[in-house]
This record gives sequence, structure tokens and C-alpha cells, in this order.
Amino acid sequence: MNERRKLERHHVSNSLEVYDLDSGELLGRVVDLHTEGLMLLSERPIELNRSWALQVNLPMNLNGVSEFMLDAESRWDRKSLASGQYWTGLQFTHLPEDSRRCIERMVSSR
Repeated sequence: MNERRKLERHHVSNSLEVYDLDSGELLGRVVDLHTEGLMLLSERPIELNRSWALQVNLPMNLNGVSEFMLDAESRWDRKSLASGQYWTGLQFTHLPEDSRRCIERMVSSR
């Protein structure tokens, strides 16, 4: 696969849960994160080429913030051979400034 990533991925060691705001359903957990997108690990396949309104819950407060919102499009997926789970790449289509600042704080502390 050709590498098309422009920004360095930042592995997330804490458990960041991602919820679909339309259904309230847990989609999965963030594995890698940067200000243009994230990689999600989920129990089931995530529909591709779909727009998602998402809430990312933090396992701790980060300067008084316990979650942030964003819009993203699911761009690619791959089944994890070892665990039977699924990897999905999501590209942000709308990232509010407060969400951007939260992500920047998380990745700069790595």
C-alpha cells in the first residue's frame, strides 16, 4: 500500500472511546491520532465512505475537557488477522477549534 499520510501518527496509549452521535453507539477505540484523522479499532466493520458525527471520550480530564466532537469520513478499513477486530482510517471533515486544541495537547505530550 502506498503511504499517503502527511502527518506523523501518534499512538494513543490511553483508551479513547469513539461514539456515533447519531445512534449513541460505541464504534470503537482510537489507536492513532493526529489533527487530520484517526485510526479506529472496532469489534465490527465500520461502513466506508460515510460521514460520521463523532464524540471522543477521554479517560481523564484534559484542562477541564472530558470529551470532544468532530465530523469525519471513513476512508479505509482492514481486518486484524490476530484478533478478529477491524482497523478503520477516518479523515476529519470538520474539527472544531476546541477539539483541535485537545488533540494537539494530547499528541504534544507524547
